[in-house]
Formats: sequence, C-alpha cells, structure tokens
Amino acid sequence: MRSVQVKLIKIGGRLVRHARRLVFQLAEVAVPRALFQGVLDRIGSLCLAPG
Repeated sequence: MRSVQVKLIKIGGRLVRHARRLVFQLAEVAVPRALFQGVLDRIGSLCLAPG
C-alpha cells in the first residue's frame, strides 16, 4: 500500500474513505494514462482486510 500512497502523492491526488467506498480525489492536472492505469491495477491486486 505504501507504493500506491507514494504514487498518489506524486500525481497530486489522495485516496479518501467514505462509508463503504474509496474515492480518488485528483488535482486538475494531466496524469499520464499509463501511470493512472498502473495505480488502478495495483489497487485491484490488493487483498481486502478481514472484517
């Protein structure tokens, strides 16, 4: 998860938790599509915490 956090900081965004959802809040800048897709792929490969 640390590498995802670092990538989000570098692209000017953050991950916010609302009830049962996680929301990306991105700055209004052009983020390379490949970088954003890589972040989404890494998040998709994470395991959910039990509970």
